[in-house]
Formats: sequence, C-alpha cells, structure tokens
Amino acid sequence: MEAGILLFLLFGLVVVGLFALVIGLAIVGQRRARERQQGMAGFAHHKEWEYRPADPSLVGRFHGAPFGRGHSMAATNVLLGRHDGRPFVAFDYRYTTTSGSGDDRSSSTHTHSVVALNLGVQTPGLSVAPTGTFGRLVNAVTGRDIPIGDPAFDQAFTVTSHSPEFARDVLHPGILDVVRHHPHLAWRFEQDSMLVIRNGEHSPQEVEAKLHFMDAILDRIPPHVMDKLRGEQPR
Repeated sequence: MEAGILLFLLFGLVVVGLFALVIGLAIVGQRRARERQQGMAGFAHHKEWEYRPADPSLVGRFHGAPFGRGHSMAATNVLLGRHDGRPFVAFDYRYTTTSGSGDDRSSSTHTHSVVALNLGVQTPGLSVAPTGTFGRLVNAVTGRDIPIGDPAFDQAFTVTSHSPEFARDVLHPGILDVVRHHPHLAWRFEQDSMLVIRNGEHSPQEVEAKLHFMDAILDRIPPHVMDKLRGEQPR
C-alpha cells in the first residue's frame, strides 16, 4: 500500500512539474516576443521607419514558397520604410501545417523572414539560390537550371526564370561578384519586388544588411535592362 501511495505521489509530482515547465516556457516565450517587438519598434523609430505588430494585407501580397501553404497564415513584426529611395517591407511570415488524423493529428508552425524591396517595374521573374548536391543532380536531369556561362557560378547557384534572356542580362559579371560574396542568400524577383527569404526570424540589423545587399544588386542592373522592363527605347 505504501509503495502504491509513493508511486501515486511521484506521478503527481511529475505531472505538476511538467505543467509548471509548460507554463514557464510559455511565459518566457511571451516575454521574448514582447522584448523583440519593443526592440524592432525602437529600431524603426531610430531609422524613421514604421513598425506594425501585424499586417494581414501582406499575407496574400506575394506568391511562391513559402506563401500560400498551410493555414492560419500571418504577417507580424512588420517594418516599412525606404532604403536608398526604394520602398521596402520586412516581416515575419508564419503558417501552420497539419498532418494525420484523430489521436495521430499534429500541427507544426513554420516561420520565415521576408524582406521585400520594390523595383518600380514589373519583371518576368528570376530566382537565384545556392545549389546543394541534390539540386545539381536534379538540374542535370530536368534542365530547369539556366546556365549563365560562368562555370563556377553555374555550379554554385541555381537560376530559374520565365525568361532566360532576362536572367542572363541581369546576371552579368558585376552582379555575380556581389552574389558570390553572399553565397548562402537565396533571392528572387517577383512581379515588382526583390525578395530575400529564409527560415526563422530576423533582427532589424539583419534586415538592414539584407537591404544593402539588395541595393547592391539593383544598382548594378544595366540601364538598358530597366529601360526594356519599362517599355522604353534604348538610350
């Protein structure tokens, strides 16, 4: 009898301990989120940017991965402003996926850092991303990767676009040099914006660093390429 009571008490202590741990983690998470919001709002004020805790209109603003997946999508911790004269927006993008059913049903929340810089013109789209070994094998089979003509770059990065001509016009040697200095960044042109997206959350300082990278890319796009996108005659 005494052994049974002891086991019961131990079980109760374990349950209480787990319950307290869950509550503690939730409190810590809420405190961290609040501190992050305060930090981003303060940084935005210093930079003369705007900070918004959330902006539902951004959920459907862009397309392609990771947008349009799962459910309960949200755009939070939004920073808006201008960088070198170009409007930008940065935010945390979250969505939830659910798998299984009944007792095996489980949900996962996915968070992505999104930084988008407005181009001022519509583009046919362009994606540049680091290529892993698996990606190189897939590209060799499907042929979906656009070769730029620089063997080292073509080996290290996967390039896709609806317009191979546009991709090659944009990715000239000057821009390739910028991209090589940021070998882990994936970026793309989508409609009228340039986007840099990665898993996880970003800091305001990271947003600013990405904006400098994006600005370096856009400043090096040849004038005749921008003229063609605007529908203007070559200068």
